[in-house]
Amino acid sequence: MARIGFLSHSDMSVYYFRAPIMRALKERGHEVFAIIPDGAYAPNIKSEFKTIIYELDKASLNPLKVSRDTQNLALALEELSLDMLQTGAHKSNVFGTFAAKKVGIKTVINLVEGMGSFYIHNDLKSMLVRKAIEMLYKKAFKMSDACVFVNDSDPDYMLSKSLIEEKKVRRIKSVGVNANLFDPKKVEAYKFGDKKVVLMMGRALWDKGVREFYEAANILKDRLDCEFVFVGDTYEGNPSSATSEFLRNQNVKWIKWSDNVKELLKGAYIYALPSYKEGFPRTVLEAMSMAKACVVSGASGCVEAVEDGVNGLVCKVKDSADLAKKIEILLDDEKMVLEMGQNGRKLVLENYDEPIIVEKYLKVYKEFLDV
Repeated sequence: MARIGFLSHSDMSVYYFRAPIMRALKERGHEVFAIIPDGAYAPNIKSEFKTIIYELDKASLNPLKVSRDTQNLALALEELSLDMLQTGAHKSNVFGTFAAKKVGIKTVINLVEGMGSFYIHNDLKSMLVRKAIEMLYKKAFKMSDACVFVNDSDPDYMLSKSLIEEKKVRRIKSVGVNANLFDPKKVEAYKFGDKKVVLMMGRALWDKGVREFYEAANILKDRLDCEFVFVGDTYEGNPSSATSEFLRNQNVKWIKWSDNVKELLKGAYIYALPSYKEGFPRTVLEAMSMAKACVVSGASGCVEAVEDGVNGLVCKVKDSADLAKKIEILLDDEKMVLEMGQNGRKLVLENYDEPIIVEKYLKVYKEFLDV
């Protein structure tokens, strides 16, 4: 049996997104290791998998700190004698690959779930960081054995820049959703009230389209049949985040983050995500699984989850007026909303249910290892 490690910059990412694949490998008799920084989800991960805690400065680009983190990671990996390592997110993909190959791990699979905010903005800092990321990725991709992308836009971009060879690209759209858990027939709705709820959930980051969501609510404030609800935390002091003052708006009900995601979705009329860029949006998948019509922006990732006119509507990026227009179309057509919701649920069951996604990952692993 193989020894397989999952390296991440985030314990939450492993807990929510990697765990189904890790369980499938464990059930097949393999030794599975979670290699994560410490955090709130670490105890849950430790209860299921062998876990190694390592230190990582997620934000720093200081070469000395990066070198130290890479060295510490290499020492941790060397003791595990892994047959395969899967990495995820920029730092883990790059420095995890460097550390893994340094200690002789035979197979390294990278995972790119999105390119991040540096690929949205074109200020000098973003352009410089983008350049550095791409230089590092080009080196890491030469060393790794394959890279899984969750959409088409990211690998197409990297191929166009000659950062990766076509033979190393694997495309598995989305990270999947538990359709049995997110089943509208099994969930009791959150009690919002009598109005049609237009729901948005996630981090209160400008790049997620929070400003446009609030502006759309202001545009439609005179409608008495609907209520806009935002669920998510702010990051005070972070210029990339909306402030508490901004989120407290008479036209939007703000609920700080809640784990009752499926209940909130069940109680909503439609779901909105006017993001500027996504990998493959998990919240949209969850909304689709709960048979909710979605309004998303035309950003990469979003348009791979929502087919305009089939399981939702697509609005222009950074255009609150067009977002409000598309939301109003759905507010005025309950039959369309119902049909789109059913189409979304069907798409999840056919393409994005967790067992389907897990099998796709196992198929990639089988190219390199007997799993």
